[in-house]
Amino acid sequence: MGWCPDGYYLPERPDYTLDPLLHAGCYYVQEASSMFLDRVLRQYVSSPVRMLDMCAAPGGKTTTAMGALPGGSLVMSNEPVRQRANILAENVQKWGCPLNIVTNNYPKDYVRSGLQFDVVLCDVPCSGEGMFRKDEGAISEWSVANVEKCRQLQRDIVADAWQCLKTGGILIYSTCTYNIKEDEENVRWISEHLGAEVLPVEIVDDWRITGSLLPGFDAPVYRFIPGISRGEGLFMAVLRKSGDAAADNCRMKPARQKTDKSKLKAEKFPHQWLRSQEDFCVYRQGDRFVAIHKEMSDLYAVACQSLNIVHAGVTLGELKGRDIIPQQSLALSTQLCDGAFPMAELSYADAIAYLRKEAIVLDASVPRGFVVVTYRQHPLGFVKNLGNRANNLYPQEWRIRKSLHV
Repeated sequence: MGWCPDGYYLPERPDYTLDPLLHAGCYYVQEASSMFLDRVLRQYVSSPVRMLDMCAAPGGKTTTAMGALPGGSLVMSNEPVRQRANILAENVQKWGCPLNIVTNNYPKDYVRSGLQFDVVLCDVPCSGEGMFRKDEGAISEWSVANVEKCRQLQRDIVADAWQCLKTGGILIYSTCTYNIKEDEENVRWISEHLGAEVLPVEIVDDWRITGSLLPGFDAPVYRFIPGISRGEGLFMAVLRKSGDAAADNCRMKPARQKTDKSKLKAEKFPHQWLRSQEDFCVYRQGDRFVAIHKEMSDLYAVACQSLNIVHAGVTLGELKGRDIIPQQSLALSTQLCDGAFPMAELSYADAIAYLRKEAIVLDASVPRGFVVVTYRQHPLGFVKNLGNRANNLYPQEWRIRKSLHV
């Protein structure tokens, strides 16, 4: 794919649900034009940054960002709707990158936190015209009044996000709708009212991207229209924040600097499950052990006191009785240490059974205890092997409901 070197068009749509490699986090499925974010980030970000994806569920642009940003970049992904935030957390864990925190908050909560970011993505809720070809319900729900309601909500979100952006930082504004009220008029509003500089993105004519449709507004904006560009549709603009860096320094100091130690306690165990033990601090929160990369420990401390964390770093294990039960987040993480647990390769049928949270039986040669089960050498999750059977530890809320007979 021209604007995203890691993106691919498929000749037909497979049943992704029945592909264990999707659940192992080997790839993520999303609409093609949304991956234009990859082009933007590679052009404007050349060193590690701290990025906020303000409206991130289900996680497509977060995973695109984690693939496009320079190594060492930190991403906070937020979703205000709790159910969607849980889906976001699942997809982030499947992607396996440990430098991520998922929150369930409103943009104003981020303003109050005092956190500052080099890049903020606002893929804002919109009237959904890009869904018309896929969802007839989206057509019946569309109205002029809803467009106006969305436009105001989008401005409210951006106004809050702007306060979380460092001076000189990049705001990426996007929608999956086509009308100029939610697109060009909002970009013009950001430019005029917030003092943003609209930045160009290097594109190729063959991509057939449409520019501004607002008469008299010739700023560089990028619209993917189905039938013209390849994809279901996207509008995107890139804006730089100018202003007084001293004001940022004031905002970067949260009202409460110290972490509540009754909620956040550092632990030495179980570091041995991590590939790069020296890079992480392990915290105990209740019965759970969470590994946080030292580069984002300050973000995590503020998030613990100011935001509602759904997932952070790598959840290593949960204390149950005398055992620490290793967690799904660890199995799928790029930081799972080689040799930390025995591994057992599953057939396709057994992999689907495992993902359906059904009982499986491992080969007699597999050691008893906690075992990572794999498909094509990619970890799927944990079981506790008892010999005559293996207790399936796949998260109940993640299990697939399709069978091979569907």
